[in-house]
Parts: sequence; C-alpha cells; structure tokens
Amino acid sequence: MSKLVPLAACLLLMGVVSGLLACDRITSSARLPQLPTPLPLSEFQGTELATDGWLTDMHGDRAVGITDDGEVMLINVRTGETRQLTDDGHQKWAVVLSPNHVAWIDQSRQLPVSKEEGRVELTDDIFVMNLHTGEQRRITDTPANRSHLRISGSRLVWEDSRNELGEDWENYDIYAYDIRNSQEVPVAIAPGNQKEPAIHGDIVVWSDNRNSAEVGTRAAGCHNLADRRCDIYSYDFATGEEKLLVQTGRNNGSPSIHGDLVAWQGYLEEGQSLIVMLDLGTGERRDIGLGGRSPARPWVSDSYVVWTVREACDVGGPSSFGGNETATGAFAYRLDTGEVLRLSNYVEPTTLLHDNVAVVTEACFGAFRRYAVVLD
Repeated sequence: MSKLVPLAACLLLMGVVSGLLACDRITSSARLPQLPTPLPLSEFQGTELATDGWLTDMHGDRAVGITDDGEVMLINVRTGETRQLTDDGHQKWAVVLSPNHVAWIDQSRQLPVSKEEGRVELTDDIFVMNLHTGEQRRITDTPANRSHLRISGSRLVWEDSRNELGEDWENYDIYAYDIRNSQEVPVAIAPGNQKEPAIHGDIVVWSDNRNSAEVGTRAAGCHNLADRRCDIYSYDFATGEEKLLVQTGRNNGSPSIHGDLVAWQGYLEEGQSLIVMLDLGTGERRDIGLGGRSPARPWVSDSYVVWTVREACDVGGPSSFGGNETATGAFAYRLDTGEVLRLSNYVEPTTLLHDNVAVVTEACFGAFRRYAVVLD
C-alpha cells in the first residue's frame, strides 16, 4: 500500500555521507536509517488515476503518456479525466507536454540508417501536436535513433544518433528544435555519449562522457555503474555558452532543471548513489537523499525534488539495500524546510513532478496503481 509521511532530511542522510565532493564513498557497512511506514493517501490531497498505459510527462494539472495501444493520451491529474489524442496505429513513446503542445517519438518511417548497401531500418521521428488546433507535424527528417525527448515552452531537446550511425555502441548527441520558428539547433556534438537532456527556459543540461578514458569502447556507456564516468554539462540558448557543471570522476546522470536549480543522481562506490542539487545562481550544492543502485530519475521544481529508490520488481521484492530492506519507494524533498515525504514504499515506482503536484506510478511489467499527490 502506498503512503506518505514527513521525515527530517537530515535523518535520511545521517551517518551516510556529508557531501558528494567531500566524501565519495558508501561502504557495505553503512546503515540507512529506518524509514517510517507511510500514512494513508486519504490523509493527503490526492487523486487515484486510471492505470491504463504509461505517463511520461506533466505540466500544471495535466499529464501525458501512452495508452496500452501505443497512442498518446492526456489526463487531468486532479480530476482523473482522460482523453486520447492520437489514433493512427503507430507505436509512440517519450511523450512530452507544454501548455500549448504535446510531442512524441514515432517509428513509422523506413529509411536507410547505415552505410551498409541495401540496409533499411525504421527511423525515429519526432512529431508535434498543437493542443488548441489538433494540428500535427513531423519536425525531423534525418535518419537517426532518437530518445529522451523533453520540452520547455516552445523548445524541444532530445538524444540523437545521426552523427554516429552504424557504431557498435550507442553514441548520442543533443539536438533542439524551436517550434516557433521551425529551427533545429545542435546543442552538444562531441565524442562519446551526450544523453538524458533536460530543459527549462534557456538552459539545457545533460549527462556526458566525453572526458572518459573509455570513450570509443563498449565500456564507455553512462550506465548505473559508479566507474562509468559521466559529467553534467549545460548549454545556454541566450548566450550560446556551454559549461561543465559537475565533474567527480564518477557517473553522474539523469539531470533535471527548473530555473537555477539542477538535480541529478551521482553514483558512488558499490553502485550506491546520491540525489544532489546545484543552485546555478549561488553555486551551492546540497545532498538531497540516497538514490539507490537503479536510475532514480529526480525531478526538481521551485519547491520540491522528487525521486525513486528502486529494486527489480520481479525478483522477489526489495533486496537487501545497505542493510535496510524497506528503503525503496518514491520520495519528495521540500527545499525550504528539508522535510521529506515518502510518497510510496513500493519496490519499483516511477514519478513525475510539476510545481507542487507529483504523480506516482507503481508497476511491474504494466501499471497497476497510479495516483497524484498535492504536496502543499
């Protein structure tokens, strides 16, 4: 049963680490504090949502995702009202939402994607729909593998393999597209893997292994291993400036940005990780909580950071995690007070966040429970 409870953030970190840069080790003897049993969802302002399909992004009171048939759906997270936006039979994924547009990736075209003579494969295209008129258009033409689509205002960003098609390992660059002027912009073209972009306003952040000694090998990927070195970079559309934000010599990934706040997952030894936040305006770094071994996918807003601690749902439930078998779940950290809410104690949840509303999905090869929680 998924539940919530406040908990002092300092308790969550007590006896574990004092900072990502000050201490880069969690030993096998580290003990996590016992997490309390969450309170019933009925004690908070929340809404149970239909569990069909998957939700992938949200803005305001609306979220978007994919139905079980691969079509785009729009759901009001306060009322639970759901509307299907597409019905063309093409499988879609990575659906994102802004106030005026919804966009997704669609693999409906067959185009040459390698230099091998006669080889034809499906290519990943990005489509944009105007929510007010229903008009759709394809914004990509170059054959490529594409993923991790994100949106802010009129700008889209994504991972794109067009420059390194045919490689034996996956190497992506970051591209952007401005819906207002129909202009595509290369954001980060570099050796290795530039991946997991996030955008808010003029700033894009992403995970990048260009500085890894293993670039050009199969061991270079930015996976959830501590020794797979990946740094966090940013790009400012207003100035055209690229910056190296985070460099620890270890794996840093899944960045999120809102205003001047950037949150990400920094892996430590033995596959453990921290959720860390950087204020671009002040330079202050803050450890938010533990992220576990799996991708925690933090989201940041003006007031909260949410993330998950996950173990595989199909191997008998939560495994031993630093000596604590009840550490999995979804968490929300309140930035002004350091208070932590435990939004779920499920073994493998996913989360979304916009402003002070979080959506939690509990799933194991198919969603079986989903609900929205107003955090304030």
